Amino acid sequence: MSVNRLQTIKPLLIADGTALPPDLAAIHAMAGIILDVGCDTETLRGLANWQGRAFTVLARVDPVERLSEDELNRVLGSGTDGVVLSGCRGRADIQRLDVMLQVAEATKGVTANRIRLYAEYGGAPEGLLSPHALAGSSARLEALIFNGTALADALGCKEPTGASHQRLAAPILAGRAYVALRAHEASVPAYEMLPADCDEAATKWAVPTSRDNGFASVVCRSIEQALIACGT
Repeated sequence: MSVNRLQTIKPLLIADGTALPPDLAAIHAMAGIILDVGCDTETLRGLANWQGRAFTVLARVDPVERLSEDELNRVLGSGTDGVVLSGCRGRADIQRLDVMLQVAEATKGVTANRIRLYAEYGGAPEGLLSPHALAGSSARLEALIFNGTALADALGCKEPTGASHQRLAAPILAGRAYVALRAHEASVPAYEMLPADCDEAATKWAVPTSRDNGFASVVCRSIEQALIACGT
């Protein structure tokens, strides 16, 4: 990773994978854009081939146990810089995806080890109980992402909201702590995904609060959130 994990870094933006975000110029203010599961290859390719871009293009893929070689080849063929592994359960998933990426890179003629890997925690709650260290799991590992909404959905507990006074359910608090600690152990940055309902005031509260809890930056759900996050 090119930045110190303790430094504040620009946010990421996660977007619907069926179309380019409406405000393309605003993307330059961010570290990167994530196109969600099932993203259209042409949309990915359009972003990846955008001349002079300074942001990273990432594709969010299915959990490794459901991810097919064909899907991975399709994503890599678009020119993406990396993948976000949803529903990560820990070291074994990261290592398995690393091997799959090696095969896909060879198949598509992509430079070996070019594709970066972001591990997203939350969708598979058991991953937050793994005792296995992440350090050394993959040279591709770029960052960890905590998705509190996915964790709440998986457990059926109260999901995080944009209200600054909102009490977080105990599993969400534990999950945040786990991801921040695991990122420190692996010497990579950690991102926290903002709730979808964060308005301007809530985003201005949530971003510094996330940093105070050990996260280097946030993953935004909209251009509006991202621009606010960049200014906080």
